[in-house]
Amino acid sequence: MNRLPTTTEDKVDLQIQQNVTNWQSNNDPLAPLMEEQLDIIYQIGDIIKNQATDEVQEEAKQEDQVDTMPEIDTNRAYIKWMVSSENEIKYENLKEYQTYYETLCTQRSNCEKLFDYANETTNLLQELRNKYLQVTAKTDSLHSLSEQLMTHQRILKEKKKNLNEKLHYFLIFKTTQDNVERFSNRINSQEYIDQLNNIDAAMEYLGEHMSFKESRIYKMKYESLLVNALNKIYKAVSNVIVEATKQVLDPDSKTNLVPLNSNSAESMDTAFSLYYGKFQSAAAKIKLILAHLEEKAEKNEQYSTVVSDCQKFYVSQRLPILSTAVSKALSELKERYRNDYSILFRSCGLFIMKTCQDEACCYHYFFTQYSSELNDYLGVLCQHLYDTLRPSLIIINHVEVLSELCGILQKEMLAEKTINNDHLLKYVEVIRQLLQDVEERLVFRTNIFFQHDLLSYNPSPGDLAYPEKLEQMENITLELQEVRTDSRASVVSLESQEVASINSSNQFAQFRSYTGNSPADLHGMWYPTVKRTLVILSRLYFCLDRETFQGLAQEALLICIQTVQQAANLISARKSEIDGRLFQIKHLLIIREQIAPFQVDFTVKEMSLDFSSVQKAAVELLNKRDRLFTFGSNNALLEFLLEGTPRVREYLVDSRKEIDKQLKQACEAFINCAASVLTGSLQQWKRRADEFLQSINTENSNLTLPQHHYGKAKVLAEVVSETLKNMKAKVPEIQRSMQLYLANRETEFILFRPIKNNVINVFVQFEQTLVAAGYSTEDLLLIACPSPEQVNVLICSVSLTLEQEYNMGKPS
Repeated sequence: MNRLPTTTEDKVDLQIQQNVTNWQSNNDPLAPLMEEQLDIIYQIGDIIKNQATDEVQEEAKQEDQVDTMPEIDTNRAYIKWMVSSENEIKYENLKEYQTYYETLCTQRSNCEKLFDYANETTNLLQELRNKYLQVTAKTDSLHSLSEQLMTHQRILKEKKKNLNEKLHYFLIFKTTQDNVERFSNRINSQEYIDQLNNIDAAMEYLGEHMSFKESRIYKMKYESLLVNALNKIYKAVSNVIVEATKQVLDPDSKTNLVPLNSNSAESMDTAFSLYYGKFQSAAAKIKLILAHLEEKAEKNEQYSTVVSDCQKFYVSQRLPILSTAVSKALSELKERYRNDYSILFRSCGLFIMKTCQDEACCYHYFFTQYSSELNDYLGVLCQHLYDTLRPSLIIINHVEVLSELCGILQKEMLAEKTINNDHLLKYVEVIRQLLQDVEERLVFRTNIFFQHDLLSYNPSPGDLAYPEKLEQMENITLELQEVRTDSRASVVSLESQEVASINSSNQFAQFRSYTGNSPADLHGMWYPTVKRTLVILSRLYFCLDRETFQGLAQEALLICIQTVQQAANLISARKSEIDGRLFQIKHLLIIREQIAPFQVDFTVKEMSLDFSSVQKAAVELLNKRDRLFTFGSNNALLEFLLEGTPRVREYLVDSRKEIDKQLKQACEAFINCAASVLTGSLQQWKRRADEFLQSINTENSNLTLPQHHYGKAKVLAEVVSETLKNMKAKVPEIQRSMQLYLANRETEFILFRPIKNNVINVFVQFEQTLVAAGYSTEDLLLIACPSPEQVNVLICSVSLTLEQEYNMGKPS
């Protein structure tokens, strides 16, 4: 118990010691001081240190005084010590001034010496100045004299230089002439080019200074020398080209531009090395001098003539080589692809294009600038292409092949990159000429196609097997379960818009495409002439220009409409008029829908001669025969010549409007036919009754219609009853036919509405005829003619499904 406090106190003491130790530790002090506080502490320390030093010095001085004070035993010694002390004190007081005085004396002595030196220096400088003035005067005189001499020297040098310049080209003629002969074996060197430059400079200088005595003579000499030098160049260039030509024509190195094996890359490399490698190697021997000639050709006619001669010689040597090789290669390609015209045209065209590019590259081995000689040379090579393909073109009869060739020539051979290439101008001309020939052949064969395959088409029984074909396709579709679930969606269809616009007005709305699920919508179920017309138009649209296509399309559509009309008549004769009219309506809608994507105007301007004025003038001439030979303005023959000239008239033929017109007529015919099928006996009786009423009004007869045997009420009741029974049986059949052909709810309803209205109008007119004929109330009750509301209810009852579906599909 007694040790616990002691231990605690020890810990406290230890803690205090540690705190004191860490009070101002360098690493982690317990009471850190700011820099300002540290500065104050250092200043206080310095002050204390100085004070301590002064006290120590005073004590030391006193100790020194005590140590140095002599021993004084007598008054005399004291007085002596006092006198010496006073002297020391006096000396100590004057010691600083004495030292300063001595320093001033020393400086005064130095200043006096410096002043003496300055006076001596001033005298020397004055003497030096006088000598400098003398030297300056002499130097200026010397400089003036030197400048005069240099001026005279410069004038003489300029005169000498001017004289040398004037005589330079007179003096170097012999040297230049010798150099031309010396470097004639090295015309493709800079030395020879330097000699040509000297000749050009001499001729230019002499031409500017014709006033010199011998300028004319030396100019003629230099011209003769230039002609000689250029002739040497032409001869050297000719020799190089001839040597390269001989290497190509070497029998041991014969090869074809087009290898027999199309996959033989080695053969192609060999042919290229032969026809172009030899000339490329030869071009290095004369490239430098030819580039110099072309550079000078724009300014000097002689250079231009030599360059042109070299180019012509190059072409004359190159043409026989390539002409034979190209002709042979094209013949091999023609033989290889004689059964495939597309590959033939593409291969031959690409071959000639590559050959033209290679020839242009070979030409630029020698010459840097494009020339008319190269253009004519490439034109000869390209003409082989035309001569090879033209005979093949005129025997092609298939429109599909011709249209494919048009696409190849337009898109592949006449690409923008090809057209913009200066080296392919002749190639582009030949391809365009070929394209024109193909287009002419295509137009010719298209017209024949129109006559033989469209206009003269004789349909087979299978082509006219309507509606059997549609029913069969519908059954197959149902069996395969491929009927689209949304085929009768509530979207307003194209066909409904077309039929509605036809029955309402002659103006058609914006065309929109909706396809139904009718078997007639299948491409394979289209009438052959319709299918052929649309296929041929789709091919021609991308091949021919807009104007040509519009003319052919207008003719094709008119023929197609005519064939559809003929087919509809045949179907009407074979099956029923309703089937024929629905067939016509469906195919006209198909035609109109399929031609919508063609961004062209199907309106064609045609010219005709109006001979009506000729007939009138001829009649006038016959009436005025007595004035045939009279002189004057009343001459009958003169009037006939003036007024009887046929007039040229312009008129527009619009295929779209013709389709609309035919579609309108077909719809009206179908509506009338359907109404006639439903109420035929009633309409027949009404026409007979109208004729009877008109006859009795004319003859004032007392016989009335009810008294006539076919006008009796009982007979009319049977007619009405038979008509109603017929309507109940025929309305579903008509709707079934519409659904089979059209397969569009809105179109069917829009077509059926005027049929219903016509039927109602027939009953209304029948009732009006009964009233006009004077039937009694009992007769009317016996006849039992239904009211318009009753007829409407009857028709709706047998076509309830169509009505409900349409009403449900209408937007609220």
